[in-house]
Amino acid sequence: MKDVGMITKAGVALAMLFFLAAPAWAADNPDGYYQKYEHTFKQDVEGDGYAMVYQKLNTETLQLQNYMHGSGSMDAATLINSSQKSVSYRYFNGTAWPEEKAKEGKINFIEQNEMVYSPQVFPYGTGYYEANPIVYNSKLKEKTSGKSYQIGSSMHHQIEYARGFNKDLEVNLTCRAPTADENGLGYAQMRIEEDVTEGTVHIGELLTYKNGPGNNTKTSDDETHRWRDPLVDIEEDYIGTFKITKEMEVCTTDGKTKSSDSKDWLSCCFGGYGGMDDHDKVGVEDCFFNCQCYDNALADYDPEWGGDYRYGNQTEQFPMLNK
Repeated sequence: MKDVGMITKAGVALAMLFFLAAPAWAADNPDGYYQKYEHTFKQDVEGDGYAMVYQKLNTETLQLQNYMHGSGSMDAATLINSSQKSVSYRYFNGTAWPEEKAKEGKINFIEQNEMVYSPQVFPYGTGYYEANPIVYNSKLKEKTSGKSYQIGSSMHHQIEYARGFNKDLEVNLTCRAPTADENGLGYAQMRIEEDVTEGTVHIGELLTYKNGPGNNTKTSDDETHRWRDPLVDIEEDYIGTFKITKEMEVCTTDGKTKSSDSKDWLSCCFGGYGGMDDHDKVGVEDCFFNCQCYDNALADYDPEWGGDYRYGNQTEQFPMLNK
């Protein structure tokens, strides 16, 4: 039997790194919503017979689905981690440190599964079906998809009509809102390593531009553009017996929400007041901030050692510098 502990060592480190968020620049998952939670699912399954598995995880911006059915022998281990939470942070706005919140979370899915197809017979109860048992004669199918509505990404893997497969698969989905100190993060990844015997395999990847191609402003036909002109569109089909190793990965970032820099907002002759808009300077004596007052105050300054304190030769002002 496969051991969840084995895949935990390989996957939990990654699982703890990926947090999901729902920032303002994200698109919403139509099946998801925000609620703070932490979820962990672990299982080991080994046996002979018929099996059907349906697993679906939603967050505010991400979705993962996994489906499997077939008759025969099965030896599988699965690890799923997901969470949503809101993180508080502070930033300096020039006068204070207000507190704001940013949503973040993650979905992480890791599975090892080995199946071999064979018809299975099972007598239900002690009545009619004991004498007339049910025959399960279903070839193997497994389908896994990961979607990030935040970055417009979809990754898909499917096995159908197979007589056998031995598969390792991992999906990582991340969405983190931007804060004053960190950029927002959108991340999607799928890793596949498998041997498929006498079956069909479909692998696909789609990446669309969230605001339509070639512009940063949403238009009325934005959805049409997304599907008509995706940034990435990959479709692969294999029919027969194949050994496949594949990794798909998309990462995107979004700018910080506010600057946390504590630069001098009254710097004399550059930046600061000099960089303010005119309407923000109303009611303030210009010369106080633009160095004019400083110049006026020194215009009549005439030290005994001579020279112009502002612009003159400092060796005239400070003779000791000549030594």
